Amino acid sequence: MMRIFSYLVFIISMSLPAFSNAALPLFFTDVSAGVFRFQVKLANKGNHEAQYKVGEMYELGNGVTKDLQQAQIWFEKSAASGHKKAVYKLLYLDVSANGLNDSTKSQLRALRQEAASGNPNAQYFLGKMYASGIGVPKSLSNALTWLNKAAFNGISEAEHEAIAVEEEIVRVKEEKSKKRAASLAASKNKKASDNRVKSQKKTQAERKRREDIAKRNAQKDAQARRSAEQRRRVEAERRAQAAEKSQQEKEKLATMERKRKTEKKKAKTDNKASFESDPCKSKSARFLSTCR
Repeated sequence: MMRIFSYLVFIISMSLPAFSNAALPLFFTDVSAGVFRFQVKLANKGNHEAQYKVGEMYELGNGVTKDLQQAQIWFEKSAASGHKKAVYKLLYLDVSANGLNDSTKSQLRALRQEAASGNPNAQYFLGKMYASGIGVPKSLSNALTWLNKAAFNGISEAEHEAIAVEEEIVRVKEEKSKKRAASLAASKNKKASDNRVKSQKKTQAERKRREDIAKRNAQKDAQARRSAEQRRRVEAERRAQAAEKSQQEKEKLATMERKRKTEKKKAKTDNKASFESDPCKSKSARFLSTCR
């Protein structure tokens, strides 16, 4: 099939007067260059579909050096000829480059209406806009919906775009899944870390509680020892004072006893002396028959 297509392009390129035989070797090395020459000839004759194709080939660098300015020129020519797809293409490029304004907002509303009415090219470009978030919030699901409709209605580019969107949806889901898994793992790690910290704090609190209890008990024991020591000192002092007082009492009694004995002895001595000097004046005088 490709050989037949190549042969057909070759025959067409051979018939183009605008190109010399010197251009023929280019055809054999690059089939797309022959297609470009063919499309340019049709475009120059006013074929709006060919004008659009030339614009696309300039845009993509297919068969010709990539030139976005030339692409814009050919898209504008095609749109001016009434080619709807070129109109949508220019809207897409304008919004992509400059954002929405009053004019492009109106055109976007018309594009939506035409897509909803079943225009496959409108569906295709609306799908592209949703896929890239151009003029509308990015939505891969909406993009896939409109691209699939366009592909079903015969737009081959929409099929390729839809495949790319499906791949992006899968990639986004995988990334979300990875993020969820990473978030879950992080959450588990954080929970485990929190539990470790909580356990450590609990252990530290328990250790501190025990240390506080031990400290209080030690303080109580020390206070009890101090109190007991103080009681022993007080008791010892009391006993010492009592012993000293008892000793003083004993010494006092002994002193009194010695004094009494001394006085008794003295009295006895005095009595003896008095009796000897005057028996009737002594205490024993009443027992003497000689004394009255």
